[in-house]
Amino acid sequence: MRRPIFILLHTAAIFAITLSLLSGFRIATLTKPYILTVAPLLPSGQVHNLHLLSASLLVMLSVYYLYFTVNSGRITSQNRYHNVVTFFGYLVITICLVSGLSNYLDLTPTQFLSLHYYSALATVVYLLLHSWVYILQYGRRAFKKILLMNTKSVPYGLLGTLGLCTAILFFLLNTLTHTLNVAPISNQVLMEIDGLANEPQWQQAHTFIIDTTNGANFDDGHTQVHIKALSNHKETFFLFRWADPTKSLQHLPLIKTSQGWKVKENGFYQFDEQSHYEDKFAVMLSSSCDIGADGTSYLGKKPFSNKPANWHGKGYHASLDGKIRDLWHWKAVRTNNMVLADDNYIGPLAQPLSGQRRYKAGYQTDGKESGAYVMNWLWYSPNQVTPKRLPTPSEHNHSSVLPWFGSQPYQSSKDTYPIGTQLSSVLYRSNRFEGDRADVRAKGHWQNGYWTLELVRKNQTESKYDVTLNNNTCIWVSAFDSSQIAHTRHQRAIKLRYSL
Repeated sequence: MRRPIFILLHTAAIFAITLSLLSGFRIATLTKPYILTVAPLLPSGQVHNLHLLSASLLVMLSVYYLYFTVNSGRITSQNRYHNVVTFFGYLVITICLVSGLSNYLDLTPTQFLSLHYYSALATVVYLLLHSWVYILQYGRRAFKKILLMNTKSVPYGLLGTLGLCTAILFFLLNTLTHTLNVAPISNQVLMEIDGLANEPQWQQAHTFIIDTTNGANFDDGHTQVHIKALSNHKETFFLFRWADPTKSLQHLPLIKTSQGWKVKENGFYQFDEQSHYEDKFAVMLSSSCDIGADGTSYLGKKPFSNKPANWHGKGYHASLDGKIRDLWHWKAVRTNNMVLADDNYIGPLAQPLSGQRRYKAGYQTDGKESGAYVMNWLWYSPNQVTPKRLPTPSEHNHSSVLPWFGSQPYQSSKDTYPIGTQLSSVLYRSNRFEGDRADVRAKGHWQNGYWTLELVRKNQTESKYDVTLNNNTCIWVSAFDSSQIAHTRHQRAIKLRYSL
């Protein structure tokens, strides 16, 4: 191999592997908090694109190297140490590429999901074993030997071909989607949204199965989601079913202590509660289908330099390309009794408000005419809170929500509850939302370790915050098990295919 070609390929490999490792470890912070200790060294923002781009480049480099090796054979001799290290490098990089592609295609069996992460760690070990000998032998001159060459010697043809092939592979991988066939039904068919799914149309509909991973509290962070869809000319019905061994109907309950009332929490102070929270399910919809939740995922503690940092260090959702992404957020406590999913959207960055403790970036709720739930405390503190309202004597029970008209304003003279008493933190002002925020009807039912959730929405609404349901629509699904933000996820979008 000519020296200029070697330097070009070696430099490109260093760039691709370094970028892939740094972006990959940033993505891993979502489920491995201990990596946050080195978070300042990792890139922030839309790192999913960086990860896929660096992987595409590394694949192209591997293909070229394999082609060169097959045609030229071994042309250099190395000592035993270098032979062993080189073999180790080939092995771990191959495993890393294959497992990463399998993860991206949502094909990896549950028991092998961590293989990609551990092969990345092994790649770091390989880089250390490979480089330290040259650094000890040549010092700073080692970098000149492997990185510098005369600009007249640059193989521009190879450089251009490599860049073009990488771009094509990145584009092809980024456009891969799953397909969900939407079965047609008549406008006269009555579908009851009750979470039971006992209509014959559901039994006849095609089932699409997607493995979702990396969620808190699920078995190995994994749950498989079964999806069906039906549509008439006006509405689309969705049926989701996923395994969740526990029916979680606690939402940050208040508990009476010797010092007063306190919020039961395990991470809520950082807005990452993972114990005392309700089960949830989210569906994001978009007219495009790109990687990284269609480009809305911005990772890191402060991915936007002119906006506040988040408390948990994981990142934000925002849409900075001028398009709205629809987000349906079903909540087992706060919206299920309303027979609704909270109709939200991901849009441009919101302006921070004075005194606002939690900044949500582009994640916002649709407008509403009336109806709401609020938290049943005046001011939050991890040490003590004062409830807004207490149950009336005739209403006190262990319900997960506290109705406004079944409660009374808090007065210390009426706070005679014994230590250990639990009180709902969810205060209903009315039975349901009205307006744009109520566009999605939904009902979930838990039985024998599974949630079954039915949703329905008009194919086209009048809201500027809603995405039209048609053949160009892609969806992403996420399940939450007693967690605030630590949801499961999948890589490729699911594209709807209508028969009507």
